[in-house]
Amino acid sequence: MKKSLLTLLAALALTNCGPANAEDMKEMAKNTALFPVKALAIGSGMVVGIPVAITRRSSNRCIEYTQNFADQIGGKEHIHPMLFGSLMGMPFGLLVGTGEGLFFGGRNAINHGVEEKPFSLATFSLDPELE
Repeated sequence: MKKSLLTLLAALALTNCGPANAEDMKEMAKNTALFPVKALAIGSGMVVGIPVAITRRSSNRCIEYTQNFADQIGGKEHIHPMLFGSLMGMPFGLLVGTGEGLFFGGRNAINHGVEEKPFSLATFSLDPELE
């Protein structure tokens, strides 16, 4: 028992004797200094980015669902099927788009708020290349 305890203590003592890497310290200092900025970027990305993502996703889903419903009742090329398709497409598009916007807006704020440029357009769900 004492021999295994002594071996364990010797192993722990030797692990602390390794050299410290200067790059790691520099990176740690940089991350520590940027933590409040990144936290603020995530918070403001949530406040601004979620409503933007809800608006973008809802409009896309409303158009998509209206066209799908219109195709099922006569084709999206004519006004009457589009009118009747919008009766079902708009509510479903708003409902699904709101849920997707909540998810994607929060995800964009968290994922893009911790990058090199925390206050980028992608943090606020304004980047045209986002979903």
